[in-house]
Amino acid sequence: MKIEKTLKRTELFLGLDDADLLRIARLPSAHEVAYSSGDVIIKDEEIAKYLYVLREGQVDLVMEVPPMFGQEGAIVVVDRITTGGCFGWSALVRPHLYVMSAVCRESAYAVAISGIELMALFEEDHRIGYRIFQSLSHIIGARLRDVEQALVKDQRWPFPG
Repeated sequence: MKIEKTLKRTELFLGLDDADLLRIARLPSAHEVAYSSGDVIIKDEEIAKYLYVLREGQVDLVMEVPPMFGQEGAIVVVDRITTGGCFGWSALVRPHLYVMSAVCRESAYAVAISGIELMALFEEDHRIGYRIFQSLSHIIGARLRDVEQALVKDQRWPFPG
């Protein structure tokens, strides 16, 4: 029941009814995980196996920006995930490699769900998949804007103004 409540509070599952959420919560892989401050939950370029929904705490999404144009490389915080947010969406999108690292900012609890199991559910019920991918497209778009802003703010953009 706790997993279903967590899913109900996340932007990714907007538009799904209680029966849909229960189907997701009952997937064999759906489980709660706990993390401590500083834990690396996912690492950039690793195979993306799980989608995560944050029940409590804060997680930073970070990118390593390589050195360029005479500047040093840096670790840039692109986004901060808080209660109800999700990360690890690469488990649902080819090539199934995480595009950022997720580092626990403070102790946190999350629900992890296998991307393979979710995709199988989407094949079984296209309506669920459609609604989730609608929400996911908004999340990815917002993150892309966050990456652009982080790069510009950090003056990492290769071309002036």
